[in-house]
Amino acid sequence: MAVSRRELLVLGGLLGAGGAGMVAIRALRPVGVEVGRTPVTSAVLAEPAPTGGNPDGDVTLAVFTDYNCPACRRAHPEMLAAVAADGGVRLLYLDWPIFGPDSEDSARAAIASDAQGLYPQVHSRLMQGGRSDAGAAEAAVEAAGGTVAKLHETLTRDRTRIDGRLTRHAFLAFSLGLQGTPGHLVGTVLVQGAVSERDFGRAIRRARALGE
Repeated sequence: MAVSRRELLVLGGLLGAGGAGMVAIRALRPVGVEVGRTPVTSAVLAEPAPTGGNPDGDVTLAVFTDYNCPACRRAHPEMLAAVAADGGVRLLYLDWPIFGPDSEDSARAAIASDAQGLYPQVHSRLMQGGRSDAGAAEAAVEAAGGTVAKLHETLTRDRTRIDGRLTRHAFLAFSLGLQGTPGHLVGTVLVQGAVSERDFGRAIRRARALGE
């Protein structure tokens, strides 16, 4: 049966309206899952890990990442943009290397770089692309203004402490029910996977409204 031009236009309008409706529904759907204040979420938010953002922020965003995780790399600049735009978020970096030995070496080096006050810079450099391994971590430390000699000194002296931290991060991630990286606990709102700056902002506002 032939379809007239008018019928095609009407059909197109209906499809367009339907598509716009779906976009609107997604925009109104809450970001993440509210998991409440539990011993696990309390432990995550109180974890003694490197920090960024506003140290006095009223919302804590704990991020579980692996430097060789493509989704983590997509999410990282979106998260930083949302945190900067909000201005009231304390970032908490929890390395969770699940992509093999290179990721583990990178995570150890990043944690060790905190002794030189360089963790956020090293973290961001390792999230910018290319295979992340011990060599890449050393280059990131130097690019951030640190020294490899100091890095190795810290890695040797604090190896047990650093490995203990990675073990604890893995335990906390599994306890939260994370399926992989990245994972974001925004106050008591759990966001799994990479999301946009806009959705990070929505999660932050939701967490603030819920209260920590």
